[in-house]
Amino acid sequence: MKKIIKAAAFTGGALCIVKGLDNRLEVTHYNISSKKIPLSFNGFKIAHISDYHCDSVPGLISEIRNEEPDIIVSTGDLADDKGSFLPAVRLCEHLSDIAPVYAVTGNHDLWRGDYEKFEKETECAGVRTLHNERVLLKKGDSEISLSGIDDPFTLNSSKAADNIQSFLSKISNYDGYDILLFHRANLFECVNHNGFDLILSGHMHGGQVRFPKSNKGLVSPRSSWLGKSVFFPKYVGGHYKSPHTEMIVSRGIGNPMLIPRLFNRPELTVVTLRSENNISKEK
Repeated sequence: MKKIIKAAAFTGGALCIVKGLDNRLEVTHYNISSKKIPLSFNGFKIAHISDYHCDSVPGLISEIRNEEPDIIVSTGDLADDKGSFLPAVRLCEHLSDIAPVYAVTGNHDLWRGDYEKFEKETECAGVRTLHNERVLLKKGDSEISLSGIDDPFTLNSSKAADNIQSFLSKISNYDGYDILLFHRANLFECVNHNGFDLILSGHMHGGQVRFPKSNKGLVSPRSSWLGKSVFFPKYVGGHYKSPHTEMIVSRGIGNPMLIPRLFNRPELTVVTLRSENNISKEK
């Protein structure tokens, strides 16, 4: 009997580890509704990737192509801070064949000594990196705004908030539907009062080790430890709302950490905008 129990426990443990280390790409869909979304943008689809880190993720390009997005956005860390950036450039070339691609910097991108060369290569591949600026996305006579700010990394955690406000001050106010690309989900409180309707973010890697059937992650990336709790970070992945805005956090794709991603599959998020003007008409 004891042998049977031990065998069952061993088998159960092995199955749990296999399931926990599952690294197949997961696609998560979100519908975001607002009266500020023009009717012509009803159904507008955004494919959102984050924290690629030049990793290898089978099926990523085909999954994005199958979604038929109107635009593709990257919220930082396309490359790692060390090693070749060419895998990220090749990814960008494929993505640009699918839809217009917009990006913002992440901390690992900016830590590279050759970042300027890297950005030039991604630009040649068709990527528009937003440096504390806004672009207007148009459909007929209607438009929405897409803004992006640089990663605010500093060794002084209080200085990060100052950097963010400095970056945001370079972007003028906008009356229409306004989306912000911003790498660091853990600094949500620094951007959630600035008039953006939707914030797309990453950086947190899903908390690296996730607890099954919950939205809780175990640990923050090391670059977020300054002045913050290391364990059980608040914004790890998913949909978060405040009275002023809402944020969707991608769990990311790659893994630059020594700790494996556990119960934390690489994630592609797909955001579809819904015009409440269209909803009211349907009613």
